[in-house]
Amino acid sequence: MKKAIAAVVAVAVFLMVGLVLFAPPFERTPPQLKVPPEGSYIGAKAVFVIEAEDRPTGLKEASVALIQEGRTWSLYSQSFPPGTYRLRIPLSFEPKGLGIREGAATLEVRVRDRSLWRFGRGNVAVAQVKLLVDYTPPRVELMANTRYIYFNGAGAVLFRTSLDASRAGVQVGDLFFKAFFKKEGQTLLGAALFGIPQYAKACEAHLVVEDRAGNQRVLPLSFDILPRRVPKDRVSLSEAFIREKIYPLLPPEKAGLPPEEAFKAVNEEMRQRDEATISQMASHSSPEPMWHGAFLQMPNSKVTATFGDRRTYLYKGKVIGHSIHLGYDLASVAHAPVPAANKGRVLYTGFIGIYGNVVMVDHGLGLVSFYAHLSRYKVEEGDVVEKGDIIGYTDSTGLAGGDHLHFGVLLSGHPVDPVEWWDEKWLRERVMAVLQPFLGNGGRKGEER
Repeated sequence: MKKAIAAVVAVAVFLMVGLVLFAPPFERTPPQLKVPPEGSYIGAKAVFVIEAEDRPTGLKEASVALIQEGRTWSLYSQSFPPGTYRLRIPLSFEPKGLGIREGAATLEVRVRDRSLWRFGRGNVAVAQVKLLVDYTPPRVELMANTRYIYFNGAGAVLFRTSLDASRAGVQVGDLFFKAFFKKEGQTLLGAALFGIPQYAKACEAHLVVEDRAGNQRVLPLSFDILPRRVPKDRVSLSEAFIREKIYPLLPPEKAGLPPEEAFKAVNEEMRQRDEATISQMASHSSPEPMWHGAFLQMPNSKVTATFGDRRTYLYKGKVIGHSIHLGYDLASVAHAPVPAANKGRVLYTGFIGIYGNVVMVDHGLGLVSFYAHLSRYKVEEGDVVEKGDIIGYTDSTGLAGGDHLHFGVLLSGHPVDPVEWWDEKWLRERVMAVLQPFLGNGGRKGEER
C-alpha cells in the first residue's frame, strides 16, 4: 500500500515538475535579434537599427555596446514593462567624438526575456557583430563639367574617385542625380547627367561622393546659368471638359465632387501621385549608355506647349488651379505614329492617370524618354528599340484636350527640358565632350554601386 502511494506521489510530482518546466512562463527560447550585417562600416556618424522579439514571455531588458581594443562604450541600456514583445532600437551616435579609432570594432547586443527559466534569470540572446570604423572620405578629382547650362536644362559631370566610393551624384536643391562608375586601374571613373529645373528652386549644384561608411566629399560645380523664357498660359476650362476628361479619372468615392473640387483632385492630388510614380520608375536606369546622336522629334509635328510652361486654370472666370508643364506637346495628324527618340530599352508601358497610356524608354546613365497620351503602344517592357522604331500612336488619353504627344526627358527620374536633346550641336558640345573619357572608344559600359 505504501509503495503504491509513493508511486502515485512520485508520478504526481513528476507531472507537476513537467507542467512547470514546459509551461509558457518557463520557455527556454532566447529572444530573436535583427542586427547590422557582419562587416558593416561606420563613419563620422553611425546610424543603426536593432530589432528584437520574444514570445510568449516578452522582453525584459536590452543593452548595446561598442567594443574596441579592450575598451567598452555603452550605447543603450533599457528595461521594459511586462507585455513588451517587440522592440526597435534606433541608434545614432558619433564614434569619433566618443574616442573610437579607425579600424576594427565589435557591436555587442544583449537582450533578456521574462522567462522564469534558470531560476528567473530568463533567456539571453547575445549578438556580436564585427564592424569597420572609417572616418576618411573618398578622394575625388573633378575632371570636367558642362560650363554653360540653360535654365530648365541639363549638363554633365566627369570625375575620378577612390575605390572605396559606393555612391555618388549631383545634388541640386532637394534633387539628386545619380552618378555611374567605371573601374580604371586603382580608381573609379564617374559620370552623371544632371539638370537645373525650375521646380528644384536652386541654381547651384554640388558633386557628392560617399563611401560605405557614409563619409562624404562634396565639391561645388562651377557653371553659368543661361536664361530661358518660361511662358505663362491661362487655360479656360469648359463644362464639357470637366465632364468628359475630369470625372472619368476620379475614383468612385469622389465621383460626386462639385466641378471645382473634382478638378483640384485630378490636377493636384492625382498629378502629384502620377509624377511621383513616373519619377520612381525612371530612376531605375541602366548604367550602360545606349543612345547615339541627337534625339528624334516626332516627324511633321507642331510644338503646342513647351517645358516649364506655367499654367493657370480658370473655370467660369475663377482661378481654380495651377501647374507646371514638364514636357513638350507635339501635335500632328490624329493617331500619328510615335517613334522612339533614340536607342534604348522599354522601361514601362501602361496607363498613368493624367498622362493616359504611356511608354518610357531607358537610354542609360539615368536618361529616360517619356511618351504620353497614346492611343496604344506596340512595345512591351524589356524590348530594345532603335532610334525611329514606332512604339505607339498619338491620342488624347488621360488629361489631354486633344490628340497630341506629350514628350518628356527625365534624368534620374527628374524631368528636364527635352528641346536640347533634339540638338546635335548641344549634345556634342555640352554632354558628349564631357562624358567622352567615360564612354571611351567603343567601351561605353558603366556600373552601378
